[in-house]
Amino acid sequence: MEPSVIKLQMEEPARFNPDRLERLCAEVGELRAESEVARALEAISAWLQEIEVINPLTDASALATRLNALIAASDHIGMATLARVGRNVSACLARSDTVALAATHSRLMRVGDRSIHAIWDLEDLSG
Repeated sequence: MEPSVIKLQMEEPARFNPDRLERLCAEVGELRAESEVARALEAISAWLQEIEVINPLTDASALATRLNALIAASDHIGMATLARVGRNVSACLARSDTVALAATHSRLMRVGDRSIHAIWDLEDLSG
């Protein structure tokens, strides 16, 4: 009997916290909140591009700095999954766990792309 190989699908829904977006709107007003979300998404996109090419074995401090910024911006606009995965990458980096770091880094790239698209889609739906 031949062993069977199962191909795992690398899909995870991007989740965000709508309560955080509502709170942001209440704190700063809807127009300013929309502007903050747009700026945060641009920054998150840029940080993801930088994170993707950083070698964590040779430049861990640069990676940690960008991860911290990415996590803060993600939390600020309610991108819960992206912030959580960013924290997972940070934990692997702090432990110098290269195997887990490679896996969580790849996951961060997938979730980051999905998260950005999900929140832009939400913006399109809201008007």
